[in-house]
Amino acid sequence: MKKILWIFLILIASCTHGIENEEPAYTFSVNIPEGWRKLDTDKFLIITKDIAYKQYALIQERPIDRPFKHTLKKLKRSMLPQEVAGIIVDEISSDINISNFRLIENTPTKINGQEGFKILFTYRDQHGSDFKTLYYGFIKGEIFYNLRYTAKKIEYFEKDLKTFEKFVNSFTFIRM
Repeated sequence: MKKILWIFLILIASCTHGIENEEPAYTFSVNIPEGWRKLDTDKFLIITKDIAYKQYALIQERPIDRPFKHTLKKLKRSMLPQEVAGIIVDEISSDINISNFRLIENTPTKINGQEGFKILFTYRDQHGSDFKTLYYGFIKGEIFYNLRYTAKKIEYFEKDLKTFEKFVNSFTFIRM
């Protein structure tokens, strides 16, 4: 009986120690707008109303230590939101598949209580189509979260912008 009690106490002590020293694991929940389809992948959540090429909303959880493809700059946990925004703007504007990049807005904001940023920009893709993107981002722990809405500039952006804002406002963390 003493042996079982000791094993039980050791297990409890090791579990408690692990909980105190580890960053809590989070994932998120979001309300999918009515009439939109979810296209779940293992890298991000993407939703679209028509087809993804015309307009989509995307949420991505990205480890801050993952290198970017188009910039050598790196994210750090201690960065201010505007510093993070600068890296994201550099990453997007350095992509060779994007031309006519134009930053319209870069402002601090809060997403579900998290200090973050909001950038609004336009660009042309390699096929000559013009797009507009509203991009929210923030760092929580070791993860960079971004929520973005991209649409063909003329036909779709304004039409579903309010729907995207509701989508962003529904973003919440779920403790794992």
